[in-house]
Amino acid sequence: MSPSSAKSGVKLDIMNLHFVWFVGHATLLFSTAIYLFSFLLFHPSWIAYRFSLLSAIVSYSIVLFNSHKPTHSGDPFFKSLLLDENTQYWGLAVYLLFTRRVSISLLPFALYSVFHVLQYARTNLLPVLAPHKPELQDQIKTLTTTHYSQAMHLIAQLEVFGVMGRLILGLLTFRVSLFAVIFYGHFLRMRYFMSTYTRSVIQEAAVQVDKQLVPPTAHPKVPPQVTKAYLTAKNMVIKPSSTSAANSK
Repeated sequence: MSPSSAKSGVKLDIMNLHFVWFVGHATLLFSTAIYLFSFLLFHPSWIAYRFSLLSAIVSYSIVLFNSHKPTHSGDPFFKSLLLDENTQYWGLAVYLLFTRRVSISLLPFALYSVFHVLQYARTNLLPVLAPHKPELQDQIKTLTTTHYSQAMHLIAQLEVFGVMGRLILGLLTFRVSLFAVIFYGHFLRMRYFMSTYTRSVIQEAAVQVDKQLVPPTAHPKVPPQVTKAYLTAKNMVIKPSSTSAANSK
């Protein structure tokens, strides 16, 4: 999810998009930290929340600009653009920027940014600022490699249970629109196709819900209408995955 660039061990080049991309992720982390602190003090900072999303939009825009170039035929370009996970997160950030605040939605963006900032620090900052300490680069590489899978699984859990759970609760209390749930549901559907971590989390959750809602293990007090609605929603998310599994990450 980072733009490609050549590593320079001589000097730090700040006059390129790769550096702007790094600043965007660093700013996202800083703004999110400020927002979470203000949230804990019961005075959530609207500015910090919006600035975090703006930083995400800038960083993902740079990645998309570097990764996709228009061709003579528009179809392959737009198809590859729409299927890029960076487009999905860019679209989500834009949507969240103009809708009611969903605080937990910042956490997945921030966790991604942690890895991007550490990657840039290891490959671009430390060789310039601390060339005599290569062990620092090795330590960062070990840290990110060791905890990458755990972090991606946590992100998937936050997206599936945290954000969607918050939206459904908001819908039930008339604080979130049905469109917001549908929009985010489509985002999760795309993540299910493209991310093994998201797919694993959703499948694990489906197994547990099946035990409660689907015969023969369904709770006797569950109305048939609830079971039918659940199975319909489940099929909308999972059934198309058989044609998309080959493209999943």
